Amino acid sequence: MAFKPLYCVFGNITIPQRYVMVFMMQLALLNAYHLRVVLNIAITEMIIPSNQTEDVDACPEYVYEAVEMMGGMFDWPSWIESMILYAFYIGYIFSHIPGGWIADKLGARHVMGTCMLLSIIVTFLYPLAIQKGGYIAAIVLRVFLGLCQGPLLPTVSTFIQCWVPPEERAFLGGIAFGGSNMGTVTGSIFTGIIIKETNSWSTPFYIWGALSLVWYIFYLFMVFSKPQTHPYISEKELKLVVATIEPKKEFRVPWLKISKSLPVWALLAGQFAHNYIFFTLFTNLPKYLKEILKMNVESNAAATALPFLALWISNIVFAYISSFLTNRNFLTIIQARKMWTAFSLIVPSIILVLTVYVGCSRAVAITLYTVALFLVGPFFSGMKVNVNDLTTHYAGTIMAVVNGLGAIAGILGPFIVGALTTKHTLQEWHIVFWIMLSFSVILSIIYCIFAKADRQEWDFLDEEPIEET
Repeated sequence: MAFKPLYCVFGNITIPQRYVMVFMMQLALLNAYHLRVVLNIAITEMIIPSNQTEDVDACPEYVYEAVEMMGGMFDWPSWIESMILYAFYIGYIFSHIPGGWIADKLGARHVMGTCMLLSIIVTFLYPLAIQKGGYIAAIVLRVFLGLCQGPLLPTVSTFIQCWVPPEERAFLGGIAFGGSNMGTVTGSIFTGIIIKETNSWSTPFYIWGALSLVWYIFYLFMVFSKPQTHPYISEKELKLVVATIEPKKEFRVPWLKISKSLPVWALLAGQFAHNYIFFTLFTNLPKYLKEILKMNVESNAAATALPFLALWISNIVFAYISSFLTNRNFLTIIQARKMWTAFSLIVPSIILVLTVYVGCSRAVAITLYTVALFLVGPFFSGMKVNVNDLTTHYAGTIMAVVNGLGAIAGILGPFIVGALTTKHTLQEWHIVFWIMLSFSVILSIIYCIFAKADRQEWDFLDEEPIEET
């Protein structure tokens, strides 16, 4: 028998390699979000607080206590801070489509590996570059980090399309995509702790970069683009996956037909609404906690992480519930997709509107934030896996288009927040969250009208299957 060091057998139990792949996808997104979120927390201590003598003190009962930093503080205006944060999404938008297309055409393994390795290098360089090159270097590297990470979500869709049978996609897909939520949790909490314990905003960049490098080494040996090319997969699992997944055919994207497909536009509507909620909070929740509730880097990081921990937990819970309901025919797939998507967009937005009306109560505000993000969790069993219902060939490409265009919300949301919150008042944040609710309602209606869960006409190709290599 050939020696197979990563053949996952423990006693009489064999771990299916598709489960290993899903676990590694979750860790990929977890590490990617570590590399992304670190600046969102660190920047609250990197920048010298602005002179707010002319501003209204929204919560005068609190006093902000900054942590003493080594390595310098930067005297940048708030518009520079906002530009640095949303510069990521400028690069993020443009690399989605080429990354997803390459993953679908040539295989997802090398696309994800290359993107993560480049992200790690950028993260290692970031502290020195920002101290030498100032905010220009900070913006340029954030744009490049966005370019590196743009293909990751489309690549996960490609892996799921190639590896996961249809009846398992809601559950396993939800787990895989949930790594982004958990990465926000651990990245936020431990970045704050690391900064406080080391008195340096630069240390977490090196720590997260090193841990991501460890993941990358394991990834090279454990993840392969297709079951047919995996050296450690069992014959039983290979037959199962191949029997339930459409064989690969000559890859030619019907761009015109896809662009005219209303179910694809429905995906975009749902993704944009989700991204507007997620990225606005992901980027600006630390700002709200610092400027309104006067929470320093350690308490800020913990309070930022708690809602995203709830989101990660609910992602897994609702993924199981969705699979249970559809596999036992309590709901059709399209009913489940529409119900979970609309619920996960509208209900959390209503709760977020309420958070501002509780005023300066830290405990109540953080509780409402946590409940709101918990109820975003069903989205990953709704629209996020809906792309795999429409196609067996172009999941990565379509996810690239949808998530890439949807990432415009990552620029729009923080831009609106920066433009509307110049005086740091609760009234300004009222407007921010009412705009969010408006987006959620309108785009949820569009999604529910046009979404489909059956394989689309443009996905059926005339060519004969080509041999797997």
